[in-house]
Amino acid sequence: MYKKFSIIIILAILLGLLLYIKPFKEKETESFRVEYILPEADLVGRIRVLDLLKETTDLLIFNNVKSRQFLTYEFILSMAKMYGIDLQSPVYIFANDRGDYGLVIPLLNSNKLNNAIERVEIDFEVSDSLINNQKVYRLDDENIFFYKRKKYAVIYKGDYFSEIYRDLSRKSSKMRESWKMLFSNPYFKNEHLVMYTKSKMLNDLGVNHVYLAQDSDSTELYLKSRIVMNDSIPFLMNQNGKTINFSDYSKRMVDLHLNFQQLNSNTKKLVVSKFKNLSKKISFPMEEFVELWAGDLCFEEGGYYKITEKYVEIELDENFDTQEVEKVRERLIPRYKLMVSTVKSATAFINTLISKGIITMEDEQYRFLFSPLFDMTIYKNAFIFYTSENIPRILPSKENKLRWEYKNIELNFDIDTTINNTIFGGIRIPSNTIFESIDAL
Repeated sequence: MYKKFSIIIILAILLGLLLYIKPFKEKETESFRVEYILPEADLVGRIRVLDLLKETTDLLIFNNVKSRQFLTYEFILSMAKMYGIDLQSPVYIFANDRGDYGLVIPLLNSNKLNNAIERVEIDFEVSDSLINNQKVYRLDDENIFFYKRKKYAVIYKGDYFSEIYRDLSRKSSKMRESWKMLFSNPYFKNEHLVMYTKSKMLNDLGVNHVYLAQDSDSTELYLKSRIVMNDSIPFLMNQNGKTINFSDYSKRMVDLHLNFQQLNSNTKKLVVSKFKNLSKKISFPMEEFVELWAGDLCFEEGGYYKITEKYVEIELDENFDTQEVEKVRERLIPRYKLMVSTVKSATAFINTLISKGIITMEDEQYRFLFSPLFDMTIYKNAFIFYTSENIPRILPSKENKLRWEYKNIELNFDIDTTINNTIFGGIRIPSNTIFESIDAL
């Protein structure tokens, strides 16, 4: 009897100890979440690498990319398994306006990465140091840092590694704000590459934040965008605007059409105050422009025109006396065009710009500050500045778009719709310009 009773007491004590100790053990084995250590940044993103590789296969084949066999789904997956990288989970990217950027890569087995580090050390000048007993590697010539922990690895390029390392090492029970916004995005949940950006540079342009999501086919990379402005957008896109004939060779092009004259006076004052921030350095008469502008703005830069011009040169004759000799030469003139639609003749407004010194006249041509010389034509509902021999034709347009070349990469922006303070559109990047820029590196 006493023996049975003793056994019961012992079992009860063991059960009590088990119930007491169990919470502590669960706390020790609590699952790690890499999302909680990701650093705050101006731009953050999530990449599903394997899905992205599947989607871009046609693009690589169409552009005949060299060594594309090393960018296939199967090859990258085999390399990830070899080095213990978890590509079934997302890879996270971050970047800042100050120029630094990095990757946080999930791992299945961090020990397998040692082989990869040894191979890098053979091909590059690599130094290493200890930070809080953590070994950190640095590619000296490239200013690239690398280190690994049990569940993730970090690759970082920039001058602020100490700051980023502290952020990644700081334990937290919640996500940082930029990543929280990225993961709570309801618009691009299923895309393979999604980014969120919010920065002072964008804020100065009136933009609160931007969501981007990747899509592509064999000819182009397309970034769908959702741009949220700081204030409500008081106008809509005009589907019946005016445009000019653009060249296929232009590097920069703006083709914008707004229902601008439907705004009331209070809204126009709001627009004036916003535009003034962009033009305050040159004292541009923004109130007069807003009252005059009908909503169309077209601009083109890029390419050249060849013209023949006469000029006079001083030469010495056979008696060593100076004489003026008229000659002819060919000259390349950069292509520029600017068209603005108006609600009435712009003659008075142009005279105001001349009186303020924003436009100057030289030999019946016009110059904006330090721009090339333009010819000008004023119609009753538009004015045009141009460097070409012929006046650009005004045509009807239903599209709002912008083309801008950045570091030899052509960027094409489309605006689809505007709702309240949100602009929906996208950025199209021809795939050939991307790979040409990569080859030039």
